[in-house]
Amino acid sequence: MRRPFLLVMAAIAIGLAGLYLVRAALVDAGGFRLGSSASLGHLPRLAGDWRFLAGGALLVVVLLISLELYGSEELSKVVPLYSLSYVLVALIGQLFLHERVTVQRWTGIAVIVAGVVMLLRS
Repeated sequence: MRRPFLLVMAAIAIGLAGLYLVRAALVDAGGFRLGSSASLGHLPRLAGDWRFLAGGALLVVVLLISLELYGSEELSKVVPLYSLSYVLVALIGQLFLHERVTVQRWTGIAVIVAGVVMLLRS
């Protein structure tokens, strides 16, 4: 289970970098909402933003890693590993995006991590 764990951790790190870049491009472009005609006007700007393109490329790498894992490992062990990203998302949100992560959220994240550990030990 060591290789799958390392691949999932790599996918999480790459995915978070990709999401961060895509989010930065979306914020600068004015956001995006499905069904909004204003959002359609943002698409050309996003298509030319290096952060959007680089972030999208990183997300494709995550998809490729995930495809390998889903095809070679037990889904009941691989999929819960991805929930460890909640810890990193909360840290990035709090440290770099100045989001408020409450004690209640941290408690929920701790419960999720404990559940993942239990699953992996079974």
